[in-house]
Amino acid sequence: MIDYLKYIAILSRLKKESLRLSKEYDNVENSYGGEEDHGHLSFLAQKQQELDCWIEYHKTAYLKAKADKLLVPMPDIKDHEMYFSYDFGGEEGSLDILTEKGIYSLRNLIREECKARREVAAFWFTITTGLIGAAIGLVSVVKA
Repeated sequence: MIDYLKYIAILSRLKKESLRLSKEYDNVENSYGGEEDHGHLSFLAQKQQELDCWIEYHKTAYLKAKADKLLVPMPDIKDHEMYFSYDFGGEEGSLDILTEKGIYSLRNLIREECKARREVAAFWFTITTGLIGAAIGLVSVVKA
């Protein structure tokens, strides 16, 4: 639960930054009014793209951590439909980020595993409830 709250806090912060950048882009675009912008708009667009990739990277990291806890296999990293690489220019180098198809596939696997675990828990709960009911019935018959 704490991991989820941290994930939501990071996404919220990044989305606010994305909105701020979008407004800044619109203001700069309006201020130049069709004249040469000397690369300011392309710089802001590149920052926006990098921010969007950070958002997708955090989604990937969260889903990977969740999949690891549930022992669900990640999609093959060599599959270009499931991953794309982005270089943030830092010490990390190029990072692999799930595409929309990869996120959808991994979320389905996680849901299936969670459903299977709930079904096992429900099975044992039902068995335990039945045994307790049988024990109570047996005690009441023996006492009578």
